[in-house]
Amino acid sequence: MPRISILVVLVLLAGCGSRTGASPDEGGDVPITQAAIAAVALDHLDVDVDHLQATYTDRSSPQGLLGADIRYGSEPSEDGDLVRVTLQPHLDRDPCAEAFHCVDLGDGVHLRWGEVVPEEDPGSVAVILQGPREDVMVLSSGPDITGDPRDLDLQVPVEDLEAIARDDRLHLSTTQDVVDAGDDLEAWGGQEPDPHAYDREASTDSSLVNAYLLRRGGYAGFTDQGSSPLKASWGPGAVGGRIHRLRELDVPAADIDVLASISGPTWVAAEACHTQAYDHCARFPGARWPRYLLWQPGPDGQVWMLQRREGEYVGVRFSGFDVPEAQDAVEVVAEWYLVKGFLGDRNLGLRCDKEVVEFDLAQAQAEGR
Repeated sequence: MPRISILVVLVLLAGCGSRTGASPDEGGDVPITQAAIAAVALDHLDVDVDHLQATYTDRSSPQGLLGADIRYGSEPSEDGDLVRVTLQPHLDRDPCAEAFHCVDLGDGVHLRWGEVVPEEDPGSVAVILQGPREDVMVLSSGPDITGDPRDLDLQVPVEDLEAIARDDRLHLSTTQDVVDAGDDLEAWGGQEPDPHAYDREASTDSSLVNAYLLRRGGYAGFTDQGSSPLKASWGPGAVGGRIHRLRELDVPAADIDVLASISGPTWVAAEACHTQAYDHCARFPGARWPRYLLWQPGPDGQVWMLQRREGEYVGVRFSGFDVPEAQDAVEVVAEWYLVKGFLGDRNLGLRCDKEVVEFDLAQAQAEGR
């Protein structure tokens, strides 16, 4: 990627100002954006920027967290060094907790760092400002941190990180001028997470397969996604999808059905291992409900992995190959190492996250994921 000068991407913002963690938040009434966070940060950085984008967040991220990632010093095979600026609603926590090195810079600002582990981790530096309503963290990673970063000759010195953290434009609610500056960043790479990605929706035939794929990965190894013909045997309101797994080195090609319903399969016994026609069964304890592995050996055999939960029944079936008789071999071809965890996945069931419904396998394959 061509290097992009700060002079090209930076829109200068008037009235930089500064703040302390103890002072009242001024801000504004316009929600800040990730691009606006980047524009503010760039006002303090003397680096040639290679890439700008929103900080990745997921369900495990603190609620309300927004951030911008700034990359510089990239090489053809490397992402380059990183400055990450994040904002989030205030959390009452010790900023020095679990830190190897941490010092108080005054006025609610702390400096944390971890030192280099040769051939493993270059270390990192972070400046954290805790305000009455929100917290700012400015992280720098890439250069080897061999001691107190204030004593090191870093391309992005601690003073610059601290200046970003103290910049009074960085509030979850800011002014329109700050947001406009972010909108004017020609080099902004986007990637803003969908704030509704984890809203819960009714599962669909395709979303059940999507949930499995998102758990497993390796999207290039799958074809022919569609509805499962087995839904009829899972009772009223059943949802289910099917996908074909291509042959891999250690596992045969297979058809994979993923299903969920209130009542579960009509053919299964109350105690799954007592089901007729399945002489081979193993019961495994779960965190809340047991999981079952049932299989019929032979060329026309099949493998079922089931769990009855409170209010719903979920299952995954592998078929279309010569099913072995030995349990350890069945666990390999049916990916029990993966499915045993997937049976407890929040997105396997009658409801799932919005992002699972919207996942597009063809697009993921086209992108080489």
